[in-house]
Amino acid sequence: MSERTRTDGEGFVAAADDALRGAYDPPMSLESYVDRVLEDPTAAASGAGYVLAAVESYGTREVRERGETLDRYRFFDDPANDGEHAVLGNTRALNAFVDDLRAAATGRGNDETIVWIDGPTATGKSEFKRCLIGGLRAFSKTDAGRRYTVEWNVAGAGSAVGGGAGAASLSYGDGGDAGEWYRSPVQSHPLSVFPESVRESIADAVDGDAYPIAADVALDPFSREAYDHLESTYRERGRRDLFSAITDRDHLRVTSYVVDVGSGIGVLHAEDDGTAKERLVGSWMGGMLRELDSRGRKNPQAFSYDGVLSQGNGVATVVEDA
Repeated sequence: MSERTRTDGEGFVAAADDALRGAYDPPMSLESYVDRVLEDPTAAASGAGYVLAAVESYGTREVRERGETLDRYRFFDDPANDGEHAVLGNTRALNAFVDDLRAAATGRGNDETIVWIDGPTATGKSEFKRCLIGGLRAFSKTDAGRRYTVEWNVAGAGSAVGGGAGAASLSYGDGGDAGEWYRSPVQSHPLSVFPESVRESIADAVDGDAYPIAADVALDPFSREAYDHLESTYRERGRRDLFSAITDRDHLRVTSYVVDVGSGIGVLHAEDDGTAKERLVGSWMGGMLRELDSRGRKNPQAFSYDGVLSQGNGVATVVEDA
């Protein structure tokens, strides 16, 4: 159908297709992901490195504040949202925040991963949070800002994960379809699949002038359940290329995701309900534990992973005191 004969409704649907198509990469193999990392290390940057890359992606502009000439990062003008949540002034404080990000990303100097932001009421703290979240969301939809995690499928690899009978399946506690893919519930870094020594070798192979990649990462319990099941199955079958079998494209794929609250960003408010553990990490689901045949152990498939540290794993967690 030509543009001239396309209805208005079809045109808007096509525009929506284009918008979503541009926000994600197609699923890829682990090998293809590593090739991308070697070409563009931002694809594997640490959380601090990723936020730093997002801030620097918009460049700087010169401003005058309190008699000083300063370089201000355009990111804090909220260009992704037409300035709706721009942080007014505070350029010196914002530059200090970026300096802290750079130190954390490179492991030099003050490499603390907790940044404390305080100030009187109406000094831009809430707008800073909104600007940060909106800017990271927009950056993750660009080619330069893609953020990746892993998905698992254990179909065809023996008995059910967790020890139960029947076809292999992997789900967040409801049985699931043995042919379906299940994403890491905490956006585990794709490099976490590799043994530590190999991760370090990949990090060493990256251009030294690029954003340092996240080599100090580990699989989440849910992904570890899938990995261990596949390893056990193929070890029993006598496979010598165990890692290749575990990470075969039929079992593991790397997918991109849009960074947002709940997916790479966690936000905790002072008034949120629950115990400290539930609010920060998540909680066990008693009903799911009973449904899963886990032979007396706590199966990670029955954990909620809805705490802010779980939600913010991979990028950032914001704890808002008031």
